Amino acid sequence: MNLVSDKIKRKTGRNHGVVFTSSNVVSFILDEVNYRQDLNLNNIRILEPAAGNGSFALEIIKRLYNSSITYQFDFITALKNNVRFIELDTQSYYHLIYRINQFFSRNTIDYQIQEGNEIINTDFLTHYFYEYFDCIVGNPPYIRHELIPEKYKKEYRKRFKTFKYRADIYILFYEKSLQLLNKNGLLSFICSNRWLYNQYGQLLRDEISKNYNLKKILNIENSSPFDENVIAYPCVTTIENSPRKKETIYFESSSEVINFNSLEFQKIKNPTDSSWENIFLKYNINHSALNGIIEQDFEIGIGVATGADKVFIIHEAQKNEIESSRYLPLVTTKDLLSDRINWKKQFVVNPYENGHLCNLEKYPKLKHYLEQHKEKLKQRHTAKTNPEKWYKTIDKIKPELVTKPKLLLPDIAGIKKLLIDNGEFYPHHNLYYITGQPVDKLKILASILMSDFTREQLSQIGIRMNGGFPRFQAQILKKLRIPNIDYLTSGEKDMLIESYDNLDLSLINRIIKKYCTQHFV
Repeated sequence: MNLVSDKIKRKTGRNHGVVFTSSNVVSFILDEVNYRQDLNLNNIRILEPAAGNGSFALEIIKRLYNSSITYQFDFITALKNNVRFIELDTQSYYHLIYRINQFFSRNTIDYQIQEGNEIINTDFLTHYFYEYFDCIVGNPPYIRHELIPEKYKKEYRKRFKTFKYRADIYILFYEKSLQLLNKNGLLSFICSNRWLYNQYGQLLRDEISKNYNLKKILNIENSSPFDENVIAYPCVTTIENSPRKKETIYFESSSEVINFNSLEFQKIKNPTDSSWENIFLKYNINHSALNGIIEQDFEIGIGVATGADKVFIIHEAQKNEIESSRYLPLVTTKDLLSDRINWKKQFVVNPYENGHLCNLEKYPKLKHYLEQHKEKLKQRHTAKTNPEKWYKTIDKIKPELVTKPKLLLPDIAGIKKLLIDNGEFYPHHNLYYITGQPVDKLKILASILMSDFTREQLSQIGIRMNGGFPRFQAQILKKLRIPNIDYLTSGEKDMLIESYDNLDLSLINRIIKKYCTQHFV
């Protein structure tokens, strides 16, 4: 198998998934697994599963060589027996061999790398190992689920129990590497921190909770640990093949440049299989003073997906082409300004009546309009699976939603103010919404969601886009734990409503901070 040919090139010319690691991070990670040149490395077995250009490999060989001089063991024998580098890309593989042989030449070492022994040109994920390792280090590739060809997905599903929920390929590098650790062996990777709380990392988190010890977390998403400007939310995690301990050592960077020699770590509770979402928060997300949005009698939903917006979304000038009962006013993210809804007078065509597809014979204008686009509509997947329902939208439209007050949430939470529809519009698929309560209570909820307290939680348990903006998604909204509105005093509720109307974020934050201090801080 060779996944490299299926990767997409970035502007740098490198494949997606290929990001080179700076030397200070390499040194830190090797120190993390105790692969230090001041120690006797003669019998220490080490693996790098994605060697790339040799950022780790060259430093590993350098350290082994210096250790052999200090402790007077045979460098070549130790190299042959204990060091393994895996590289999938053939060009990178031969370039790595060249660089290592150059190191040998500079140090007058009479040896040439043996292809297929110290360095193996193969897919780490499908390669069979006959050996285990004391140290596994590296920067596993980043390849999003949707970029992995289906033929490889099928193979990986057979091999890896963590390959679920749209998992990035680096998840599989964790799973297999952990399986290759000797007892008390150490793994340290620099990788995206998304797996620590996103859904696709759930099975990996469960596996670590049950069978391994999460020893250290270095969250450096605000820093630049790579040799090019990539946004990957990087984090160094060190995991030991030993039973879980009570505490994990944790550090979070706040600046672009990190001094790895003077990190001030704190101790946090080592997460169990049910508490990973707490890992970067300074409070207990499961405290009784916090509650879920749904548990507070709100309803969370997402707007309509039509499968053919160019057909099902019409403008003011097209209204006369369809019976007035067959369209609804539609609100999209483009209608949301910083302080108000600026409706663009778009409508969604509604082919449903009383919960079922309507009889087109009853609506000749609608029938005529849809039949003009029949061939296009029939090409959709939803129509191919139900040919007789060729004019259905992907999501069923429920007209009663229009008149309900709704808190509108764009997918990317970069908007300053969360806006409320008093009961005029039907939301489009690019909007999430919260309903089920009167406008005043929606304003209180909006204030809480706009607070620093919730934004911090959202950024830690949710998904962030390039630029750092957290995303509002139904699965994340359902995980949020926010102050229980019923616990607020009537005065606090009134102030939050007023603060929402005036966009007074400072007062909102003071009220929420006071609530937290009183109840659980």
